[in-house]
Amino acid sequence: MRICHGLLGEVVEIEDRELQWQKPIDIIRHHVRDRWQVDVDDLIILVGSGGVLGPTSGTEELGSARDVFIFLRSALDPQASSGDDATKAALYGAFAAEGVEDEAEGEEEATVALADALRMVAPLADDPVFETFRCNIAEARRRLAEVRPAMTLATRLEARLEVQRLAVQAVLDNLTSHRATCSRSLSLFLQKYERVQERLDQNLSKVEASMEALHAVPLHPAVKSAGRECLADAVPRDRILRFTTNLQAERGRLAQQLDRLRQQDSLVQNFCDQAATKVHQLLQDTAVDSCTEVIRQHHVRAMNELLPALNVRVPLGGTESALVLEEERRCAGVMEGLAQLCREMLGQLDDLRDCWQRRIASFLQRLREVSYTQSKVRGVERQAALLEEEINVQHKSSQQLDHLQKMPKAYQKALSEVGRRRAFRARYTAQSDQARSKLARMMEDENNERRGFVHRYGCHLPTDLVRGLGALVPPVSVEVPEFDAQLPDLGPPASSSQEEANASCSAADAVRQRRRTSSSSTSTPVAGAVTGAAAALGGAIAAAAAAASA
Repeated sequence: MRICHGLLGEVVEIEDRELQWQKPIDIIRHHVRDRWQVDVDDLIILVGSGGVLGPTSGTEELGSARDVFIFLRSALDPQASSGDDATKAALYGAFAAEGVEDEAEGEEEATVALADALRMVAPLADDPVFETFRCNIAEARRRLAEVRPAMTLATRLEARLEVQRLAVQAVLDNLTSHRATCSRSLSLFLQKYERVQERLDQNLSKVEASMEALHAVPLHPAVKSAGRECLADAVPRDRILRFTTNLQAERGRLAQQLDRLRQQDSLVQNFCDQAATKVHQLLQDTAVDSCTEVIRQHHVRAMNELLPALNVRVPLGGTESALVLEEERRCAGVMEGLAQLCREMLGQLDDLRDCWQRRIASFLQRLREVSYTQSKVRGVERQAALLEEEINVQHKSSQQLDHLQKMPKAYQKALSEVGRRRAFRARYTAQSDQARSKLARMMEDENNERRGFVHRYGCHLPTDLVRGLGALVPPVSVEVPEFDAQLPDLGPPASSSQEEANASCSAADAVRQRRRTSSSSTSTPVAGAVTGAAAALGGAIAAAAAAASA
């Protein structure tokens, strides 16, 4: 995993095995605190796809590239100045170590490049004729040492520029995704709003027709009273009309709020388009690339063309002075070209630094614009959420008008329900009376049995031999609480249904009594047969005993 400073393009490499034991955000905060000494609570962390990495995010949200980009929330404040101390430290911190960490590598490269020239001059080190050549070599070394920071910076900024472009793309993806989510939510909200208004129109258009339908439904004589002849008289017409008037006024107010929300959303869309365009322009900016490419081309020319041209082309065995002078003039021209090339590289170094600083400042400004735009997007989302709550209230209020349409049918069902409950109350009371009489008969029968036992056998036993043997069954009490007493008597239909209910209960009791009687009559012959058989068997045994005694 790579932790990338989105603004500076610096990278911290993290081994994947660290992700096995800790949450990604904890690892990122730890390394960011150690590397850049920033407040971890001030971090905004984006993954490569543009999503925000939160406290509950897992490794699967890092994506296949495993790149995360950090930004400072405090640096995105639109009121902050790009020249404050913290930003200055961030801008110039990228150049603090330039030319130091890679100095050994650059010096080794220059030494290798001058090796051929040094080998050609070394055998003539003591010859004053070749002093000019030795000075040229020393001058070339000095020139290359001067431009080494330019090549070092160009190499480092190429890597940082690649990382920074990935960060810019992540910011653009985040803005695009956020705006797309907001647009989709707003579109669904508008669809819901249209459905609610359509339903409200239907309900409002049916109010008068429903009121007329209520006038056509007469009330039952049992629920009539003075001034209440039909179902419409039982409805507060004035309050309903005020209710519909308030719904119309509320509808107009919500329509105005929706228009303002649409205007705000259109304005936010323009902000998003402008911010995205500027971010695209930042992605396509090649000023830093041009500077690094020029420096790299000059360096390649110096190393591959000019330095080899400094090789001394004079035979070691001696030659004419004219050839030596000609070689000196040639080397002087090469040195002049090398010096000019090095001066251009130094000039490009200043341009490269300026371009990089301008790019960082531009990126920071784009970040602030994106942050401001997203705050506006969140404002639209909040306004839509508040308006949706009011739409829900309007929808619930609109549903209250459904009662008028369903009231005639509900009234007829209420009359049927009153009759059904009165019939149930009659059946319930009849069943309780039957249960009371049946339990009373059972109590009387049982007490007669107990009295017969006491009179026949119990009187011969001590009273304390079997405790409780002389107890009788207490009388039972079956009470039914009063209920449905306030239901009106709707007249003959309810009375006839009550009689039918009582008749059905009596018929059911008669059926149960016949079943008990038939079971008793079936068991009596069996008992008589058993008794007769026992008596016959006893007589046979007695006769056999008499014969034996005789």
